[in-house]
Amino acid sequence: MAYIENGSDSRKWVCENDLPNIFLIGDSIRKGYCNTTVEAMAGKAHVIFPDDNCRNSQYILTRLRAWSQEYDGEHMDVVQFNCGQWDCAHFNGDPDPLTEVDAYGKNIKRIVMNIRKLFPKAKLIFATTTPINPIQPEAVNPRTTADVRRYNAAALTALEGEDIPVNDLFAVAENWDESYYKDLCHLQPEGYEKLGLATAKFLQRFL
Repeated sequence: MAYIENGSDSRKWVCENDLPNIFLIGDSIRKGYCNTTVEAMAGKAHVIFPDDNCRNSQYILTRLRAWSQEYDGEHMDVVQFNCGQWDCAHFNGDPDPLTEVDAYGKNIKRIVMNIRKLFPKAKLIFATTTPINPIQPEAVNPRTTADVRRYNAAALTALEGEDIPVNDLFAVAENWDESYYKDLCHLQPEGYEKLGLATAKFLQRFL
């Protein structure tokens, strides 16, 4: 990827043609592992991602067009997307999750439709949401691994028949103990490194 001037104060990314271009969409867990994926894919692909935390399914829907414009979506070869941690969280301890599970499934379908429109050449990949710290520390915005399982299941149901491979990061982290975690859901560097390497290994299948 390279920046070019747009004839104003703004700049945009333009994909170079020497290597495949991969775009990663995801929350703070993605932000934790994406640099490891970049390093692991060096010389094999350009791995690009938004600077911002991609948060929840609604936020992704509102930002896809802007990301496609900024990061030259027409020339992306692979797009991996993930959401779920925010969606299943009970913000400020609210009894209801941020996104009800049925609405989450519908949003996954809408995300797929919009990625296919805005990143028309890209192979789509879905990454599952990672588990919660097994000791379940107190948190302002609580959720459980059982919640994550339900939302992952809703996403996989929504993706049936869509020919979208699943990078099962939940399975990668499923048996990790509390030593891998900083808090309720965020990881120590070792955990992020393992997720980043697992993602790189998975993505190489589609280059």
